Formats: sequence, C-alpha cells, structure tokens
Amino acid sequence: MGISVDDRQHARQLWEQRVNRKFTILSDPDAKVIRTYGLLHIGRDIALDTTLLVDAAGRERWRKVSETLPDLPSTEEVLNRIRTSQTASRNSKKTKSAPKRTGCGPR
Repeated sequence: MGISVDDRQHARQLWEQRVNRKFTILSDPDAKVIRTYGLLHIGRDIALDTTLLVDAAGRERWRKVSETLPDLPSTEEVLNRIRTSQTASRNSKKTKSAPKRTGCGPR
C-alpha cells in the first residue's frame, strides 16, 4: 500500500506514470500516518520515499528510505524481505515454545 500526503488520484497517477506500479494508495493529507512512522521530510510537508515491512502486530520489520522513486526496492527484494521476516518469525515462535532443560533427569 502506498501512503501519500497528496490526494489519492494525484498520488495514483504519479506512481503509475513515474514508476509503473499499481497498488492501493492511502491519502494522508494531514500526514498523521506518515508522522507515526517518522517519514515526513523535516521542514516540508512531503513524505520520504520509503518502503516499510510491517508485521501483523504493527511492528516494523524492515525499512528502506529511497533517494528517488526509481531507487525504490524491486519487487523481488521486497518479497525476499517478506520471506526472511516470515522465517525469522516462525523460528522465534519455535524457540519460545521449545521446552527448557532444567538439569534434572538422566543425561
């Protein structure tokens, strides 16, 4: 999903024309969501070109701030980050649920 301080139509046109990508745009003219993630240019009312990976619990798992629109990560890079995050999450759950040795019993 894209988030923009621009109105939805302008933001959609920009993304489709400049970088040839189509996806849902959240229009955030007051930059409330953008500020929440610390993505507002200092002294300007525009968002930093950023790709965020946020998990189901709302925790940020990865961030890439791009210098220009063409500098945005590729689809493959984003998919790799998602896969890596999912694997790490599954491994973390397994570690948490694994029984702990107490030192009692036969060795």
